[in-house]
Amino acid sequence: MTWYELFLFLHIASAIIWVGGGFFLQVLSLRVLGTKDEARIAGFAGDVEVLGTRVFMPASLLLIVTGAALAINGNWDWSEPFISFGLLVWIISVVAGVAYLGPTSGKIKAEIESGGANPRAQQLIGNVLRYSRIELVLLWIVVFMMVVKLGG
Repeated sequence: MTWYELFLFLHIASAIIWVGGGFFLQVLSLRVLGTKDEARIAGFAGDVEVLGTRVFMPASLLLIVTGAALAINGNWDWSEPFISFGLLVWIISVVAGVAYLGPTSGKIKAEIESGGANPRAQQLIGNVLRYSRIELVLLWIVVFMMVVKLGG
């Protein structure tokens, strides 16, 4: 096994965790919200907050480190469209995750625990789901670009 192959495996595994986890959370959110069970919704919001910091953030960090290692070891040019677009989406996702998604998930949980699934909690949930769906589409575009080496 070469270093490049190891980095490629870790890069793909990180993408699977991040993109697959995001897809799973979208599907699960529809199921959980459909129950109208306030305790379940609050628990789900808390779980999303934990997954964001303990699973998605580490996976995204490993993804960017291994991506850089692949570019260096594979002699890829940093200006390749699939690399530059991937970096842009990664930056947007990390900034939004740290500054918006993580904290808002905690607010949703606290809002539901203190006042039930009130209009404010519903609004926060809707905002997070809309943003995360957009991000998920961007991540799928990056996956496509990486597979076909679009622009490469």
